[in-house]
Amino acid sequence: MSLTAAIPLLFAACTDNNIFNPQDDVVGNYQLTVYAGRTMPATFIIQPGDPDFPEAPNGGTFVVTSGSLVVNSDGTFFEQNNFSVTPQGQSSQQSPPFTSSGTWNLNGTSFSFSDPSRQRFVTGTVTDDGSGDIRVNYTEDDANGTPQSYEYRR
Repeated sequence: MSLTAAIPLLFAACTDNNIFNPQDDVVGNYQLTVYAGRTMPATFIIQPGDPDFPEAPNGGTFVVTSGSLVVNSDGTFFEQNNFSVTPQGQSSQQSPPFTSSGTWNLNGTSFSFSDPSRQRFVTGTVTDDGSGDIRVNYTEDDANGTPQSYEYRR
């Protein structure tokens, strides 16, 4: 299972970033809180021989250590997720971060992100719990066609 392929959040152009009222604005910096249905840090087992992890031929662990999402007022976004891989019997190795960028669109509480360079388009929701805790939630298929859930919070 390729978890690295499921990482990106991907976005399309801003039309309305005031999702709840003029004081609540989706623009800002968010932190990754849920990755593929797991809270942070999210740990996954690498099976021996997994072609997505050649650095761990005998298996090991894949850990999503952190992630951030920046939603800009000009309709663009930038996402970065950070990982480490620990091959069986070895020390942890920091992997290059996953980055994604593109444009976003918001209509009420429904959003879409688009990153044409990765051929990825994601839709989801933005919610506010009333105390200023804003969450971006979406579901995206992993490389095996299994839907996985993701969440960023501000």
